[in-house]
Amino acid sequence: MASGDTLAIFTPHAAQFPASNYATFNTRNTHLVLQFDTTTQETIYFSGVMPRNYAGGNLTVSVTWSAASAITGTIGWGVTFERIASGGDDMDADSFATEQTITATTVSGTSGVVLKTSVTITAGATGTDSIAAGDDFRIRIRRDVANDTATGDAELWSVEIREA
Repeated sequence: MASGDTLAIFTPHAAQFPASNYATFNTRNTHLVLQFDTTTQETIYFSGVMPRNYAGGNLTVSVTWSAASAITGTIGWGVTFERIASGGDDMDADSFATEQTITATTVSGTSGVVLKTSVTITAGATGTDSIAAGDDFRIRIRRDVANDTATGDAELWSVEIREA
């Protein structure tokens, strides 16, 4: 697979929710979004199968988002992978790799303007959890409420995973 090729795209329709502190569905002009609180670190999961043509390299995760009401401040995200390999981890417990940070980025001066921010994650146990072609996996997305400064909810529109 060539660098930059898309491996997976997740929209709010594919969201999987933890037992507590989860992002919630909402709409913006009939577009489905996931809303993340400004003070409580809320989480969402997406599951997929890594395409067979994935070469095993670094991954770039892009999050498309908007601010629900903020016109100043920054919004950032935490991203991590969990490999679900045949004969691997016991799925009764999480086994996510180290969370990577999408640096908090200044929101648009107009509420509702969509932005796309990303982080490149190094292949291997601490980055991509050693996901290989054909493996099932989960990706966890959280708003980085400890480091961003925008008030009000952040709206997640989509997540794209590309080969770096």
